[in-house]
Amino acid sequence: MRFKSAALLAPVVVLTGVFVGINSSDKKEGSQTEAQLVPPIEPKVEVKEEVEVKRPLPSHISLKELPIEERKREFVRVMLPLIRRANEEVLREREFLLKVKDKEELTFEEEKRLKKLMEKYRTQDIGELLKRVNTVPEGLVLAQAAVESGWGTSRFFTEANNAFGIYAFRGGKCLKAKGSSACLKVYNSLYESVKDYIYNLNVGWAYERFRELRSKGADIYTLIDSLHSYSERKDEYTELLKKVVKKNGFDSTDQPLFASNSLSIR
Repeated sequence: MRFKSAALLAPVVVLTGVFVGINSSDKKEGSQTEAQLVPPIEPKVEVKEEVEVKRPLPSHISLKELPIEERKREFVRVMLPLIRRANEEVLREREFLLKVKDKEELTFEEEKRLKKLMEKYRTQDIGELLKRVNTVPEGLVLAQAAVESGWGTSRFFTEANNAFGIYAFRGGKCLKAKGSSACLKVYNSLYESVKDYIYNLNVGWAYERFRELRSKGADIYTLIDSLHSYSERKDEYTELLKKVVKKNGFDSTDQPLFASNSLSIR
């Protein structure tokens, strides 16, 4: 592959972790997040969305009043289409990368799009970029959203559309945890929350092992083991995720989604 612009050779940004805790009053509201060890990553550039939104995206939902089994079904009904849509966006980016990675010379538009993706995913290496631009197993996304939001009952899920306990580290609109200086991101919709979560797993320095395992076709339980930095509860947290995956059958539909060269999606 030959680039026409030297700008693609800019240095990779290195990020550092921050530790922040949530107090017990927020845990009582359904969120299982004890603390987030890794700051979320903000995209440097905004790559043009290719998804046409045909109906309002769900936001500010509370499932607290539903019986537990009905709550779980409704949670999956709300979240799964959003997860699949977010993964489809990533797959379109990946499809483009696979198309141009072996080309001798790129067109102007291809070079422009590739540059934006390299900036968005914070790497100038095409091999590393392919590791980052990939889907996250939908069963894993569902499990983390369920644990972090208490199956759609937490204050952060309902008031901030924050399904994954993601913190706001760089200012911006956030919802403060009770009795703590910690502030969680506020999203306009649950879809934004899903996209941000997937982006952070694809870019965050703490999830490099996750991306490496994913590129080799690891199963969902192996991938979960690589996410111990997501919470201060470490191994206890990953074991909880595994239990949620297994108990709710979230491990039955993921295999084709994250194979290293897969471009298909259910």
